[in-house]
Amino acid sequence: MWTACVVRWILVGALLAAQGARGESAEEAATTDAGATSEADVPALLAEVDAQWRERDEPGLLEKIGSELDQVEKAAPDDYGVLWRQARLYFWLADDPALDDDHKSVLGKKAWDYGDRASATNPKRVEGWFFAAGGVGNYALGIGILKALGQGIEGKFKERLSRAERIDPGFYAGGIYVAWGRFYFKLPWPKYDARKSEKAFEKALQVNPNNVRGRLFLAELYEKEGRPDEARKLLEEAVALVPGSYDAPEERRSQRLAREELARFKR
Repeated sequence: MWTACVVRWILVGALLAAQGARGESAEEAATTDAGATSEADVPALLAEVDAQWRERDEPGLLEKIGSELDQVEKAAPDDYGVLWRQARLYFWLADDPALDDDHKSVLGKKAWDYGDRASATNPKRVEGWFFAAGGVGNYALGIGILKALGQGIEGKFKERLSRAERIDPGFYAGGIYVAWGRFYFKLPWPKYDARKSEKAFEKALQVNPNNVRGRLFLAELYEKEGRPDEARKLLEEAVALVPGSYDAPEERRSQRLAREELARFKR
């Protein structure tokens, strides 16, 4: 329920911002200006956002993070740290497995746009490239892979993820290689490549042996390739891991998916 509320809030906020129509009264606007964030406040607010990010799957916390990021963006609209954290937020929202395709594509595009803005500000840092790539991927999943291929999305995804990999291949606890593995898994024939997908997931697990999503996605690949015993083993490992070794909310989200997949196996 709370996820749906967050999605509605973030979508409405994005649309209103795009239209330049916040709907505030003069009195509300004056109150907002009076308590406006200054550039001097930005580091402290970003530190607070990062502290909350570690518990972002708690009810209502994403709304708070989003509100604070919107506030700090007004004070520092071109700040790299603000932009990539906005991209990270929208990537996380777009990656919610409960989302319908329309919401996934809209939120994915927001992550993509913020990530690109961040990379334009500082192309030597990894975060902008990575979260832009994640946004491109979720946008593609939302509109459908075949349609995305027709729009040239494949090249846009590969460009951004390759840049992230060159800067910091271990970023996001193996997330770059998880993204590569899923990319080769999701492509339709003849672009689908099981071997490249497997190698990428294996590399993700080398970077981060506790990577829950890497195990989940590798299990799905093994199931597709007719290796059910190996798939089941990976799923059992995934659900047995104790969250908190690298990103507890991400670990818990992936474990829920792994449990669902394992239950389907048992049926």
